[in-house]
Amino acid sequence: AMPTLEQVRQDALALSQDDRELLVVHLHASFEKEPGYDEAWSAEIQRRIKAIDDGTEELVDWEDAEEFIFGDSD
Repeated sequence: AMPTLEQVRQDALALSQDDRELLVVHLHASFEKEPGYDEAWSAEIQRRIKAIDDGTEELVDWEDAEEFIFGDSD
């Protein structure tokens, strides 16, 4: 019998963090993407790298980004 979603979820949560992250990458890669998806992301990544190299992109310290993402930890 095929495992249920709940069984798979419980097994996945028992994995190490590294293995869970790798599982997410593999699952994401298994989805069908719109035509041009990979090319569009590749172009966007290159655009962002160029903006950083050119100094035209404003960078944020990790501490500021962490506070923005997760909220104040105090």
